Amino acid sequence: MMQQANLSEKNAFCRFAMGTSLTAFGIAKVSKNPNCTKGRLMIALGAMKMAEGLFKYCPTKALLSSNMQNAMNTSMQSMFSGQNSMSTEQIDKLMKDFSSAIAGNSSGSQATASKQSDTSTSTQNSSNSSDSSTNKAQNPS
Repeated sequence: MMQQANLSEKNAFCRFAMGTSLTAFGIAKVSKNPNCTKGRLMIALGAMKMAEGLFKYCPTKALLSSNMQNAMNTSMQSMFSGQNSMSTEQIDKLMKDFSSAIAGNSSGSQATASKQSDTSTSTQNSSNSSDSSTNKAQNPS
């Protein structure tokens, strides 16, 4: 069964080169100590990377991309079929809750009241600052 290549030329070359070096280091470890588990793992992983580079196919990448594709298809189908649609009342309630959470209040009505009082306070402060700046311009002392 021939699989479709899912690795680029550069990626395949890098995998083959890294697999070769990993296998070589594993063989060196095992030659010093025949019971070395790390060396055996390095040989096995290096051989797998060499095979991925040689055949330009990574099974892990293929599995992840197919799962992502299935998840996207499922979510798009549910979105277009209207299974996950929300009413405008639910959206408005969520927006009020979100704005109140940002403002640090427990209810949306308090957030609206605080916004109105903040606006009036800032308007008063800006009018006071403009009055003081005109007074300073007329009376330089």
